[in-house]
Order: sequence, then C-alpha cells, then structure tokens
Amino acid sequence: MKGLSQQAFADLFGLTRGNISSYEESRAEPKAEIMIRIANFFSIPLPDLIEKDLSVNELLHYNTSFVIETEKLKMTRRLTNIPYVSVPCINDYIQKCDNKEFIQKLPALTTPCSSKSELIAIEVQEPNDLPAGFEFRNGDVLIFERVTKENIHRITDKLGMMIDSGNLRFGIYRTEDNEMILSLNDWVKYSFEIDSDTKYWLLQASFKQE
Repeated sequence: MKGLSQQAFADLFGLTRGNISSYEESRAEPKAEIMIRIANFFSIPLPDLIEKDLSVNELLHYNTSFVIETEKLKMTRRLTNIPYVSVPCINDYIQKCDNKEFIQKLPALTTPCSSKSELIAIEVQEPNDLPAGFEFRNGDVLIFERVTKENIHRITDKLGMMIDSGNLRFGIYRTEDNEMILSLNDWVKYSFEIDSDTKYWLLQASFKQE
C-alpha cells in the first residue's frame, strides 16, 4: 500500500481497521465529516471520493508523496489525535467541555504533534468573533493548547480562547496594568484568572481551506 498499512490509514482518521474493511466491502458508509477529512487529507476531489468505488490502495495514488512523508513523520514525531469540534457541536462543547466522556466521543484530527498539553480543534463558525487581523474563514480549523502555569509565559500577544459560564470567547492575550487579559478589541476585554474554573487556550496551529 505504498508504505501505508490499512491500520495506519485507519489511525490517521481515528477509525479502526474494521471500519476500513466495512467501508470497502459496502457493509457501512463513512460519515460525511470523515469523507470530507479524507478528501482534504489526500487532495481528492470530493465527487471522486463519493461517486467512485475507491479502495485504500487507490486513495493512496492521489497523494503518494504525502503518505510517504507521513510515515517518516511517524518515526520522528508522535501522531496525536486531537478532539475536533465542528460548528454543529460548538454549543454542546461549551456546555460539556469538562465532560471527559463527551470529549472522547468527539471525532479526532490526527496530526504530528510534540505537545504534551491538552489540545482541542475548533471549526471557525463566525470569523467576526475573532480579533481583527486574522484572515480565518468559516470552515477553517484552529488547534488550541490548554493554557497552564507551565506555558503561561509564552501566551502574550498570541491568539487565545476562553470558555466561561456557557460562553466561548476569542481575543489576544495582553498585559495591562500588570495584569493579563484576553482582549477582543480596545473596548471588549476579559479578565484572566489562571486559578479559576475558566478554561483558557492558546492557538497552536490552523488548517485553512484552499
């Protein structure tokens, strides 16, 4: 399989080898979000993936060089499954972000990552909710790392996210009057209290649509 086993293919998308077999044998159909992720990952036109009967081997022909590089990365960097929150799930996530069972049931994005901190991937729902200066669009995916006392020294002037009292807010971490805040703009600013129940996150990476 051009250097990628059926199990490795499944691992890339948080699936099992049984899932892949059932798809190829037409015993089950992948969810739409899985189809989109596979199409984007291998640079396959979505109509080809939906309309053609493609095996894992045929999928690999679309982007063999990327697959080989992925296999090399697996030997040098750890592939991490990051819980993925799509737009329809954002409200549920805000309410259940402390529920480990809910988080475990979310789909996952698999990417090389050396971070040992908690990570979450969020689909952009409304770019206007972000601070000015960021060219993110609806459907782009932002990967955030949980802010802790161990990494708080590197959050200044970086894009952040906070979840507090049923709200999800974005802003830039800034220092004002010797206190850290999360600032959306010159008028909308949120307090930063690392020892509170509020969850704070720091942008680590982004995946933009073509």
